[in-house]
Amino acid sequence: MLSKRATVLSSCLFLAVSFVISGELLAQRSQPFFVFGGGVAPNGLPLPGQGAGDHWAVGWASSVGLHFGSGAVQTDSANPQPNGTITGEFGSAEPFVFRGLSGSLATHYGRTAFGASSPGTFTAEVLDVLPDGTLIVTVEFVAEFVVQPNLSTGRFRGATGKWTMIANTEPFALGTTEPLKYSWYGYGSISTR
Repeated sequence: MLSKRATVLSSCLFLAVSFVISGELLAQRSQPFFVFGGGVAPNGLPLPGQGAGDHWAVGWASSVGLHFGSGAVQTDSANPQPNGTITGEFGSAEPFVFRGLSGSLATHYGRTAFGASSPGTFTAEVLDVLPDGTLIVTVEFVAEFVVQPNLSTGRFRGATGKWTMIANTEPFALGTTEPLKYSWYGYGSISTR
């Protein structure tokens, strides 16, 4: 009788452990992640030494769906190149948060301190020089966005992952505080619980 009871208990224990392990494995399964949209930096692009500048975006992302997002960018360096472009590094000054119906997905971008493989980089292409010397440019930004699990909410609480995001601006006068429009897209993977 004791042997039968021990067999039943051990079988139940085995099933319970199996469900917990399979649940953990499912929770850790990585899924492809795609995002696209566009937005505005309402006060333009901050230059090195100017601190952070707000920006927001709307778009669509797998796992998130339609979303609104906001955060702040900081330009860390800018270096004129022999070919006439300007290159440099940038990153988030605060988390950029994608807000959808199923929760908020908080990220940092271009910051190795928050898990990015390398700092965010940009290349500004000079389109024209105005009579007063102001440069008219377009900028392409490339940065790795890294999910911040403890800042995310809803189905994204505890999520992990990262993706590469590429953003392109419309032409603008470098140093202006006029609103700056951009479009972006990204691809990578995330895991949700």
